[in-house]
Amino acid sequence: IAMETYIRQRQLIMSPLITSHVIGENEPLTAVFNKVIAAKEVNHKGQGLWVSLKLLPGDLAQVQKDFSHLVDRSTAVARKMGFPEIILPGDVRNDIYVTLIQGEFDKGKKKTPKNVEVTMSVHDEDGNLQEKAIHPGAGYEGVSEYKSVVYYQVKQPCWYETVKVRL
Repeated sequence: IAMETYIRQRQLIMSPLITSHVIGENEPLTAVFNKVIAAKEVNHKGQGLWVSLKLLPGDLAQVQKDFSHLVDRSTAVARKMGFPEIILPGDVRNDIYVTLIQGEFDKGKKKTPKNVEVTMSVHDEDGNLQEKAIHPGAGYEGVSEYKSVVYYQVKQPCWYETVKVRL
């Protein structure tokens, strides 16, 4: 109980990401995090991304009531990936998660590698496009097509982008 009380009373502050010399445009986000963590002397001059986390006790309705200054009706709620141990009646989870990982593209006759963007869409067995079936993140409305980050002149791009497909 002491640890649970300690977690409730504390905020976890993460260090800023430094954009000046750490982030490379062709690197996955995990590589960027590793570089930030490994950097010994960083002069960020107040720029970066700051993330603050706080554990709020209770279910969604209780948290919205007790912490209305932090969580309101416009706050995006992300459900846990996968299924809970107990599935309640009426809890429909017809979701699959698709992760675009990486690709290898030959530059062909060009002198430099190609620019690469991947577009994902959902079709039924007859080839008809399923409207608004892809959800790129919590709080987003469904989209018919999802377009990945564009990599310019990279032979082996790595995306690691996950979307939810609601069936």
